[in-house]
Amino acid sequence: MKINRQQFLQELKLREQIRKVIGIIRERKQAEQAAALIEETRLRNVIRQLIKEEEGQGDESTGISYLRRDLKKIVPELEEGYKALKSKEEQRKSYRTHILSAVQDIIVRSNTNFNARSDDDSPELEEPLSMNEEIDVKFGDELPDPAKKLDIGREVPENAEEEQVSAEEEELEAFAISGEDKTGAAAAMVSMNQIENVIKKTYNNLYDPNDRELYADYLITNLQLYFDEFEKELSALLPEPVNPDYEQRKVPSEPDSGLMDEESDPL
Repeated sequence: MKINRQQFLQELKLREQIRKVIGIIRERKQAEQAAALIEETRLRNVIRQLIKEEEGQGDESTGISYLRRDLKKIVPELEEGYKALKSKEEQRKSYRTHILSAVQDIIVRSNTNFNARSDDDSPELEEPLSMNEEIDVKFGDELPDPAKKLDIGREVPENAEEEQVSAEEEELEAFAISGEDKTGAAAAMVSMNQIENVIKKTYNNLYDPNDRELYADYLITNLQLYFDEFEKELSALLPEPVNPDYEQRKVPSEPDSGLMDEESDPL
């Protein structure tokens, strides 16, 4: 089947229009990404400015100062755990969800204890302890506190190691959020074991309500922002998934050689 000159020119025009449409779409996408980057930069500048300010002074508050110190320990741990999850985006989303949920839980439990402790500190309830009350050692059927066990270097039997694995699985089941990726949950639990005490130690020793509020608020916000940053950095490194259907439908960069051969024939 031969294609006349008019049809051939129309084909070329059609392909040129398709290239222009693709170019417009690409430019719009790049513009959207640039706008998002500008907005993110603006937001980060606002946050940095807020962190530098304290009420009536130019220095940081104690809560923000402590948080800055803690983030230097927390962020590298979270970055390592997050960026190791390269198989699926669902794993990283699960990791992020579990970390934020666990940190919020630490804040809530600490606030509950802090409020209870504040109520107990009222002067009218304070009474001096007698000598018998100062040291409270219980005997009998009370359950022993495992935290008081002293390590003497005893070799652990093999069946005890199996019990340890079973205990870790139970811990993961209690930690994991229903419906979230299990791999991400397991990675988040490992990271939380590394950073939990950092947060607790600082937050539990902040007695000023304003410092506690700033620490908790900025902690969650910064974790969210750093997770966004990790994902963008990782997306730039991971290869784009191959789409066979897209490859087949790609617009040729040059006219089909068969058309040129047929066009060269005299009409």
